[in-house]
Amino acid sequence: MLWLYILLGIALFVALVMFIPITLRASYKEEFWCAVYIGFVKLQLVPAKPKKEKKKKVKKQTPKTEQSKKPTEKKPSLIKKYGIEWLLNLIKKVAELAVSALQDFFSHILIKKFSLSISVAGDDAADTAIKYGKYCAVVYPAVGTIVRVVKCKGYGVDINPNFSEKAETEINFDFAARIFAFRLIGLAVKHGIKGLKLLAEVKNEL
Repeated sequence: MLWLYILLGIALFVALVMFIPITLRASYKEEFWCAVYIGFVKLQLVPAKPKKEKKKKVKKQTPKTEQSKKPTEKKPSLIKKYGIEWLLNLIKKVAELAVSALQDFFSHILIKKFSLSISVAGDDAADTAIKYGKYCAVVYPAVGTIVRVVKCKGYGVDINPNFSEKAETEINFDFAARIFAFRLIGLAVKHGIKGLKLLAEVKNEL
């Protein structure tokens, strides 16, 4: 019966690992901050923690002996060898694989928090109005695209012009998105196999 308990223990451990949430958190208020949480483990990305400087070892320079170099023959380019159609077809296959992988990846992401507030200010009222229009034309469609692609619990975007004298543009941003480990593993296996098949096809053609 001991082997059964060992198998159950391994299965339980694997299940717990597979359901570990991976959360990306980012915020901006005068400074940008970003970190990844794997379960309860925090990996801060920005700002990066300063690394300890290592003492550099001085290497003794040794006299180099001149070696006769044989002229290397240039290999014909892939385009000349296989034609432009082969290259375009390869680019198409790689692009299709990348788009498919990204679509699957984003479809499994859950945005838990998305908050963006922008106070737009310019040199004068006219400049402020122009900048406000540009910000709205870029930000609102971009956020709309993100919300359509991924699952989103709630989001808020607020862009306002600030016509006060000596005002400066201010941006406040808070973001949190989550995906489970088993989703990432599944995506890696699924699209990794497709990538290996494509690589095998290319190697066979070369």
